[in-house]
Amino acid sequence: MSDFETAARPYARAIFELASEEGKLQAWQDNLELAASIAADDGVSALLQQPAMIPGDMAGLFQSVMQGAGAELDADFDNLVSLLAENGRLAALPAIAALFETLKQEAEGKIEVRVRSAHELSDEQQQRIAASMAKRLGKEVSITTEVDDSLIAGAIVTAGDLVIDGSASGRMDKLAVALNK
Repeated sequence: MSDFETAARPYARAIFELASEEGKLQAWQDNLELAASIAADDGVSALLQQPAMIPGDMAGLFQSVMQGAGAELDADFDNLVSLLAENGRLAALPAIAALFETLKQEAEGKIEVRVRSAHELSDEQQQRIAASMAKRLGKEVSITTEVDDSLIAGAIVTAGDLVIDGSASGRMDKLAVALNK
């Protein structure tokens, strides 16, 4: 995900609990996605790394950009931005948003499955993978696919913390480790 995943996890969990209690999961997800896209912008990212920037000013600037983009911010979201600015963690917003989305999907009985394959997958292959993962995980599955020539053959399936490496390159790596023992 990113270098900020470990730092983002407690923020994402706390935000998820608050949003769940308030019944505002979708509103929080929308604001977090917007904040993540702003924080990931190259210009904003460079600004966030300026040591001379005062955290309060940084938070105010970030909130202004979000409002300019059409976000409806409440006091809780303003507090989150201020807290992240104070702790030098605004750059972690993309990781926080991704973890929040994962928690939301989990609560809704859904999961995003990412399939990296050596070749383009047919619709039938995607449906078989989705059915198999739905059965294994007991959740509604949505699949995103990506072609990665470096895999040589096969695929790597990722669903949350679960990784199934059925690629030729993964098998060759395992063989190399076994031969070096």
